[in-house]
Amino acid sequence: MNISGYVLFTILTFLTGTQGPLSLSLQEAKRIALENNRDIQIVRKSLDISRGEIKAQKGIFDPVFNLNLSFTDAQEPTASTFIPSGSISIKEFNTQSGISGTLPTGTFYNLFNFSITRTTTDSPIETLSPNWTTNLSFTIGQELLRNFGLDVNLTPITVAKISSDISRKELEAVISNILLNVETAYWTAVAARQELENQRAGLELAKDLQRRNEIQVEVGILPPVAITQAKSEVAAREVDVINAENELRAAEDRLKNLLALPLTQQIILTDTPTEVIRPFNESNVLKEALEKRPEIVQANLDIKGKETLKKFFSNQRLPSLSIQGTLNLKGLGGKENPNRIVFGDLPPQPISEKFNDSFRDSFRNLFEAEFPTWQVLGVFSFPIFNWTAQGNYIKASAELDRSVITYKKVVDDITLEVRNAIREIENSIQRIEAAKSSIELAKEVLRNEEERLKVGVGTTRDVIEAQRDLINARTQLINAIASYNIALAQLEYARGTIMEESKVEIE
Repeated sequence: MNISGYVLFTILTFLTGTQGPLSLSLQEAKRIALENNRDIQIVRKSLDISRGEIKAQKGIFDPVFNLNLSFTDAQEPTASTFIPSGSISIKEFNTQSGISGTLPTGTFYNLFNFSITRTTTDSPIETLSPNWTTNLSFTIGQELLRNFGLDVNLTPITVAKISSDISRKELEAVISNILLNVETAYWTAVAARQELENQRAGLELAKDLQRRNEIQVEVGILPPVAITQAKSEVAAREVDVINAENELRAAEDRLKNLLALPLTQQIILTDTPTEVIRPFNESNVLKEALEKRPEIVQANLDIKGKETLKKFFSNQRLPSLSIQGTLNLKGLGGKENPNRIVFGDLPPQPISEKFNDSFRDSFRNLFEAEFPTWQVLGVFSFPIFNWTAQGNYIKASAELDRSVITYKKVVDDITLEVRNAIREIENSIQRIEAAKSSIELAKEVLRNEEERLKVGVGTTRDVIEAQRDLINARTQLINAIASYNIALAQLEYARGTIMEESKVEIE
């Protein structure tokens, strides 16, 4: 094919939507469904959100570094007799920094709270100008009732982690449901294909009967009405084939919709359903289901989360009582104020050597702890009615009770699903055996009726009925085998192992 012909073929293919047939095994169908399903993409984002929430809640205990800078230029009024102008000028530059935060134990701290202030003034009553004032404090405290202990203060993180685990199990539940739907649609489509072949075989039987009847009418063995009866049955079988074709297209479209494939895409299903009988012990299956089903794990996690919140809100009903200690160190230094007031002929009083060397004295005073201050403080508070804490506790208790009831309902639902799946498996096995026996008997009856018709003893109506019985028996076998395979998938879903059986893992 030349280039222009290839381009034309490509354009026509795009416009008409025709594509080559796609061979699909059951495992490949599951893979495509999981890759293309938007519900999974949505739940995955919920999982990412919950992971982000965990990090956000851990930020509660992040130390915070604070830095404040300020400059003040002020004219202050004064009625001092030493200041005839009635005002003084003050210029002040201040820097303050520190590290503060809380710990999961209920401890709070404000460490290295350091400030330095440079003040310049023309006030004659101030000895130092400029002067440097430094301050360094350490504060540490502990909550003793409300918000005391690891369990209480880690509640937001614990709840966020539980929510993340629930989101993961929600993702598993969505994936499991998709796998079940795909397997159900796959075996339904396989059965529809087999049923179409069965109806086509039935049509060929009717056509063969018509040909044989025409011959026997010619030789005078059968009456002419036998040809009419055979033709009528051929027409009826053609309708059955058309219906089977429509059912196949509908079944394949449902499967393609689950896989997010174009409905114009041709598919060839390569797997065949199994007839191997697998024994199951209901009590063992139920025990496994109550351990592995994502829904049961979700319900357990939800109870755990609600218990955590109930404990938290129970603690919040307590009074707030804390004790804290503070160590404060101060320093002072500067230069003599040139505007310093002098009384009469008296010489000015000398400035202490501790303070007369600018900011160096201020830092020396500070780090040598020459001017320490200790403080111990107890703080108690309690809302008079405490409605908020009481209300939150009542809500948390009710939500826990609701979660327990939900858990029991989930157990009941899973138990019913397991019993239904096992019952459907047993029923399908019996139907398979019965259908196989029915097919053998229908074949024998059809052979006998054909022999009777050949010698002119039987009737066309009897042969047609025998053919229909054989077609129906084959239909029953096809449906029973499909139901058996779907029931196996339903049992794997009910016991919480369908992901494991499908070799699907969450990254």
